[in-house]
Amino acid sequence: MKPVRGSKRSPTLKKKRAEPRKVTPNQDEEQSDGNQNKPAHQQVVKKKKASVRKKKGVPDSWVLMPSSSISAVENILDLSILATLALRAPDKKESQTLLNTLKTKFLSECAQLKVPKTKQKHTVHLSLRHQEESKKSLMGQKTLSLLKEDLKSVVNALQKVEERTVSLEHACSSLREELEEEEEKAKEILQIADRSVLKLPPVPSVTEEDALESRLRKIIPANSLESTARKLGAVLQKPKANQEAQMLLTQAQKSAELLFNPLHKDG
Repeated sequence: MKPVRGSKRSPTLKKKRAEPRKVTPNQDEEQSDGNQNKPAHQQVVKKKKASVRKKKGVPDSWVLMPSSSISAVENILDLSILATLALRAPDKKESQTLLNTLKTKFLSECAQLKVPKTKQKHTVHLSLRHQEESKKSLMGQKTLSLLKEDLKSVVNALQKVEERTVSLEHACSSLREELEEEEEKAKEILQIADRSVLKLPPVPSVTEEDALESRLRKIIPANSLESTARKLGAVLQKPKANQEAQMLLTQAQKSAELLFNPLHKDG
């Protein structure tokens, strides 16, 4: 294009396509020589990248997982499922079906999985170890069931002891009430006995009896002692003479009081 009149811009030229460079055999040799002259660490990096790419694929030496390993994995999953179901109290059936479906899917994937070859001795050792662990697990389950039974028996015994304790406390409370009632009755009886006791003077001593006998002999003549005693016995033996006997006893009591009081005063 021609520049506008008065402008100082130079005319633009059309860009030509760059023609491909022709490589001569000499240039190829130079390039190969240049690659050989590159540092060694770049070549090592390239080798590492290639090895990583190879590792991503499964090696040909690997084989499918053996049935013994699959059965061991299945046993482990079964134990894990049992342990999981023991922790979940509600909805055990739904959880069990879900876990079983997951187990079957996982085992099917394991059957198609390729693994490196293992030595026969190592496999046998693992199977024996698994058998020992399964035996230990069974023994642990048995001991756990026995412990549960023992715990239930202990709980039942404790409940019986508590019931017996409650019954004994009730019996003790009823006996305590009965004892208090008996104590009240005994107090009342003692009060009645204190009121109805005959207040007699104290029994005279031997010296007082001798003095009483001497006084009675002085009061009653010696000739009439026997007759007086007979009369007294006859009166007491008569069944119809109750009033007379009571009068005689009252008179005798009065006479005794008159006789005993002077003795106490003299003493």
